[in-house]
Amino acid sequence: MKHAAAFRVLARGGAGRGIHFVPGPASCDDDDDEHAPPPSPRWYRAAYARLLRLAGSPRVADRMAHSLTRVCDVLGVSAQLRKTVRLTICPQVTQHHIWRGALQEVLADLRADIAALHPPSSHMSDQIAAACLRFLSDTADAATTNPLSTSPPSWMRPTPFNKSPSKSPPSPPAKTWQEVLDMFTDLAKSLESDPHLAIHAEKVAAMKEGLYQIRGVVIERGIAFKEARRQDCLVQRKLSKTLGHSSKCLYTLLLFYLYGAVRDIHVHAGKNFSGKGGKNVNVHATVFLIDGDESAVRGGVKRLSCALGVFRFVWEAAHSDNGDHHHASENGKGGMAKKGHGEDAKGLLKLEGHIWGLGVEEKTVTYRGEVFHVHKIQIP
Repeated sequence: MKHAAAFRVLARGGAGRGIHFVPGPASCDDDDDEHAPPPSPRWYRAAYARLLRLAGSPRVADRMAHSLTRVCDVLGVSAQLRKTVRLTICPQVTQHHIWRGALQEVLADLRADIAALHPPSSHMSDQIAAACLRFLSDTADAATTNPLSTSPPSWMRPTPFNKSPSKSPPSPPAKTWQEVLDMFTDLAKSLESDPHLAIHAEKVAAMKEGLYQIRGVVIERGIAFKEARRQDCLVQRKLSKTLGHSSKCLYTLLLFYLYGAVRDIHVHAGKNFSGKGGKNVNVHATVFLIDGDESAVRGGVKRLSCALGVFRFVWEAAHSDNGDHHHASENGKGGMAKKGHGEDAKGLLKLEGHIWGLGVEEKTVTYRGEVFHVHKIQIP
């Protein structure tokens, strides 16, 4: 690697300016690079902080985590159009099977991380998550009593069996979403004490928001189709009415609806406006890699693809005509049918994905019809 006068990274999609850093220590001969002293930790911290601050655009850098408000801020969606976004998205992502699936995915992710970490303090969390999954799948009875507590929550106690004079076993009592809410309340308390699982505690808290709205709705599988459909519609109607635009629960449901995953997307997103009245929007999402191997690049591309998909979906929802073009299709992805630019009277949307990393190969990668730019960070 040849020495440069400064650590210089060109920002794409902004005003064309470079990002400059004070040079680190340099050696006298290129052959001595591997023996040269590395830059100080302070230099790295300052350079990385400035890189993040100016990445994607000299003016704007942000992270997509939870709130749809941040997505709309980057896209320049007005307050009036944000109501259209909510009214368009809610009927699609609050369908009963999506709601249930998102809850199950949240719990499955939690249990996977607990199994990988094996912290003793998380034993109760795993028990509660397992009990809630059994409840949701309706494949087992109530969970066994917690051996570590003398007063377990009511939903963890076995239901008493009442003998019936008839030969056929009695039908199980009807349950409500309140029982799942109780589980999530206890799960949140259990996760609070474990810093390794903080991300899951936030997700559990987000999903509780929806559970509070539907806690009185009955969960019953052994009923006629018409009644089951009525309960499903009741869940959808209550969630669609009560989940606000910036709801973390709504954002989680949107991610599950689009990608079948519930983990938040962490990227740095920049924007610039053009055209008459600044109606055209250019969004450039950026991921920084510490490891420059091919698997890390592929992971970064997939993350960017998901992020750009959310931007595209929200843009189309904001500029739809009363949401008519965004009702769920048979495959459940009505709003994602269109690729590329979203164009109408409101302007033009252009999406760009950029990956910066040490040791990566400068190239472009095509993934799901989108082109992503891979840039090499060069250290002097």
